[in-house]
Amino acid sequence: MIPARLRPRAPRNAEFVSLLESFLIAAVTTVLVIRTQLWLTHYPQLGGGGLHIAHLLYGGIFMAIAIGVLLMYLGRGPRRPAALLGGVGFGFFIDELGKFVTEDNNYFYQPAAGVIYLVFIAIFLIIRTLARGRDLSDDERAANAIYLAIDAAHGRLHEHDRQRAVELLQGADDTRPVLAAMRNLLTELNGLPSPPPRWYERWAARAGDLYVRATNWSGFGTLLTIVFVLYALAGLVTVVTTILAAGVALGADQIGLVSGGDLSFLHVATSCCYAVSTTFIVIGLVRLRRDRLAAYHWFERSLLVSVLLTRVFLFVESQFGAAAGAFLDIALLLAVRSMIHAEEGHPDEVAHLIDRSGTDLMPATSGRSAGTGSSPAR
Repeated sequence: MIPARLRPRAPRNAEFVSLLESFLIAAVTTVLVIRTQLWLTHYPQLGGGGLHIAHLLYGGIFMAIAIGVLLMYLGRGPRRPAALLGGVGFGFFIDELGKFVTEDNNYFYQPAAGVIYLVFIAIFLIIRTLARGRDLSDDERAANAIYLAIDAAHGRLHEHDRQRAVELLQGADDTRPVLAAMRNLLTELNGLPSPPPRWYERWAARAGDLYVRATNWSGFGTLLTIVFVLYALAGLVTVVTTILAAGVALGADQIGLVSGGDLSFLHVATSCCYAVSTTFIVIGLVRLRRDRLAAYHWFERSLLVSVLLTRVFLFVESQFGAAAGAFLDIALLLAVRSMIHAEEGHPDEVAHLIDRSGTDLMPATSGRSAGTGSSPAR
């Protein structure tokens, strides 16, 4: 047998993080679109005469098409469409989770939304962990450069891709004939003019520019502070309401009355998470005047508790009605991260906050210049 250290390992794709994020975004979008469409159409069923066409089947079709595209075609072109098709298929598949964890195939199983949310969070954290792994090896850089050069075989190698391939081969072992020949080939080739950005790329660039300009606004820090004060007040109301309900229930038990039904496990767990988040916000507000960087870190911890814990219970309790709150938490988390980078003062890396990942929930290393200051499931 070949020792494990000598076994050939498939080289990693230099764009695997971006492709996996495209997969995840497509899957999340598909689930939200399905649930919204079903809610608007009052949960219709396709089929008749004892037959029911579950949309899980569509998921299988989309994932099969994605696999087929990757198996049939070479080059970079098919990767992104395959990632999107696979994400759409996975979204159709995971949306039917309630049917697979219940004996009666109950699509309306209440905790299903929370479990789906947890699956997406887990996938995201795995992607970010993989993104922080070791850099590409020389062999992997060479393999990616050769893969980029495949487009030259059918006359579709654009100049920016040719330059990227040459950069990947910089520092490669000159004693390896294949790599030396490939470098020479790519250096001598004339790439096609880079195509203009697609409409969605232009929209993304505009959104990124708008975001950076907003966070450079001198009053952005004050506005962010006001938002967190409101967040803390909303969390405090939830915690106080739970405490009062607990007191009423305790008093009812003592005089022999039936206790209220507001103290379910989900309600108590959500209130406990709100209590932790609110405490972190209060600590941040107290420290805001003395140490803004430390205050923003406390705000960041509060939002991580909300995204990773509070929203799980809210998805179980409110199902997909909690999606808007989750998106708001993520938007605030991005804004806080931006302010943290501003306070840390990295003036040369403005674009990296946007470019690395629009949904980055893990601590980033890049920064920017400082500014001032539902419905049931079917």
